Amino acid sequence: MALFNSDKTNCSACHSGIHFTNYGFENNGLYEMYPDSGRQRLTNTDTDNGRFKVPTLRNVEVSGPYMHDGSLQTLEEVIEHYNSGGQVHRNKSDYVRALHLTPIEKLQLVAFLKTLTDHDFLNNDSFK
Repeated sequence: MALFNSDKTNCSACHSGIHFTNYGFENNGLYEMYPDSGRQRLTNTDTDNGRFKVPTLRNVEVSGPYMHDGSLQTLEEVIEHYNSGGQVHRNKSDYVRALHLTPIEKLQLVAFLKTLTDHDFLNNDSFK
C-alpha cells in the first residue's frame, strides 16, 4: 500500500478514494495511435483523444482482461506497462512515466492490488 501511495508510483493520483478511482478520463500511454478515439467520440475535442474512464480497482484481481480494450491479460502485465512509462502520445497523462520498479516492488504492487478483492461480496448469492 505504501508503494501504491508513494511519490515513486503515484498510482493514487488516479486510483483514490473508497472506490480507487478519481472518476476522471485519462490517456495512460497504452498506444501511440489509438484505434478507438475514446472520450473524443463524445466531445469532439482533440485533447480527449485516447482518454478513457479511470476504472475502479475494487476486485481488480478478478476483473481482467485489463485496459479499456482488454489488451493486457494479467496484473503483472499492467504493472509492467506502467513501469515502462507507456507509449508516447500527445494526450498521455503526466502521471504515466517510467517507474524503475525493482522485481520485488512489482510483486509488492500486485500483492497489494489483490488485497482489494472482496471475496465475501463475490461469493454472496444475494449479489449474483
